[in-house]
Amino acid sequence: MRGIIFDGERLRLTDALSVRAPGPGEVKVRVLRSGICHSDLNMVEGGVIRTPVVLGHEAAGEVVELGEGVSDFAVGDRVMVGTQTPCGTCRECKRGTPANCDVTWGMAAGQPFMWNGQPTYSFSNVSSFAGEIVVKTGQLFRTDDLPPEQAALIGCAVSTGYGAARNLGQVTAEDRAVIFGAGGIGVNAIASAALTGAQVLAVDLNPAKEQVARDAGATHFFAATRDMDASALAVALQEAFAPIDVAIECSGAAVAVEAAIMATKRGGRVVLIGQSGAGARASFDLNGLTMGKEIVATLNGGARPERDYPELIELAKARKIDVAAQVTRVWPLAEFEDAIAALHSGQVTRAVLDHTI
Repeated sequence: MRGIIFDGERLRLTDALSVRAPGPGEVKVRVLRSGICHSDLNMVEGGVIRTPVVLGHEAAGEVVELGEGVSDFAVGDRVMVGTQTPCGTCRECKRGTPANCDVTWGMAAGQPFMWNGQPTYSFSNVSSFAGEIVVKTGQLFRTDDLPPEQAALIGCAVSTGYGAARNLGQVTAEDRAVIFGAGGIGVNAIASAALTGAQVLAVDLNPAKEQVARDAGATHFFAATRDMDASALAVALQEAFAPIDVAIECSGAAVAVEAAIMATKRGGRVVLIGQSGAGARASFDLNGLTMGKEIVATLNGGARPERDYPELIELAKARKIDVAAQVTRVWPLAEFEDAIAALHSGQVTRAVLDHTI
């Protein structure tokens, strides 16, 4: 089958990829669409992953083969694939925090693929850059008639932004929330915060993102500039939007992280969900924390898959969260380099690959 391999040096398209048969409790899925996330690109640029590996962790497709004992799904079912692979039995899973699973840490990985006779790793136990994947049944959620280019995004971008606002930020109608970054995760944090009735200020370096942010539900927009340090940005946000009850940082930029912590009111909550580069550091005033400010962060926005993914599928179908608007363009798999270039340049909210053409 076709797929995109990261060989340790570059991403390359190959026809020499295969995947093993599903084992007990597993399902083989033919991938129809795959989102491209900055986390995938971080793996390429950061050099912190075992190779060769099939990246990609936003997948939607159809079931093509069932492993032993699987009765919850049937061949032909349309599904999306979640990025979390909790064991379901450890202390954290039983506490309702599967993203902190003690066994898999939320992202199990093995070598289910073969490439040119070489065992090849999976990423997040998804590897949506491959034409077929083997995943756990607990990662699958039926999508029925939701278009696969939308369904694919629920596994990471949509659920992470949603979880950042709902689970970590605990945004309510009485809150004033600031969302840093109006990209793939940020627009979902905006939309999810707006669903509660909260006032939402979106912050982005690109002024062209204002309409995207407002379409997602932002009531205010602030165009930051690259010459602003954290203090200047925090002061500007406080002047424009105080009091700030919740700040959700989706960019991973150290300046934005520090500004979010500075700008949030005493007793407020700061959610760090953006992926920073390897070795990134941020500093903040400890006195602000002892006076009641809270900083929280975890994988996938602390999503609880069995609850949040089905809810998001229904919200997407009803366009209460407009996932369709987030899909800037769908590229054929063979044009993945063009899709990545568009993502790097900030031209897209979300780039999606089509495995069928």
